[in-house]
Amino acid sequence: MKKVISIGVALALLAMVIVPATVGAAAPEPETYAKIPFAIVGQAFYMLQDVLTQLQVGGILPPDFDWVPDLMPTLGDFVAVPLSWSVDMLGWGISLGGSVLVSLQGVFDAMGIDLGFNLGAFQDVFDTIACALFQPWAPVSGTPFDPCA
Repeated sequence: MKKVISIGVALALLAMVIVPATVGAAAPEPETYAKIPFAIVGQAFYMLQDVLTQLQVGGILPPDFDWVPDLMPTLGDFVAVPLSWSVDMLGWGISLGGSVLVSLQGVFDAMGIDLGFNLGAFQDVFDTIACALFQPWAPVSGTPFDPCA
């Protein structure tokens, strides 16, 4: 049991060094910063395949689990590409929500309904959120970024 725990600790320490370096060298690079976490997790699955294969060769992985290393690239491919697009789809949906509010304000105005505020004014808020999803770490010029200030 101590050997398994030692192997786990060693793998965790190795992952803290290898995964960021592997992701940094991987191609293609994510189009937006928001996709970087998905690329890191995807590369972790590829690394896990190598580790599990070595455990299988060493006889540590039970024979019943010989299918597990073969599953890792499929999971890595899914997380790094299709799942990462969920960020783009969320940003697109939020921006679309702002456009819908502008259209609804026009409908209410045409019907003579006064809400007491302009729904279209929220479009900038929705677009700001969508932009932040696409580029959460924009270059800072001037004062440092401090959201709590």
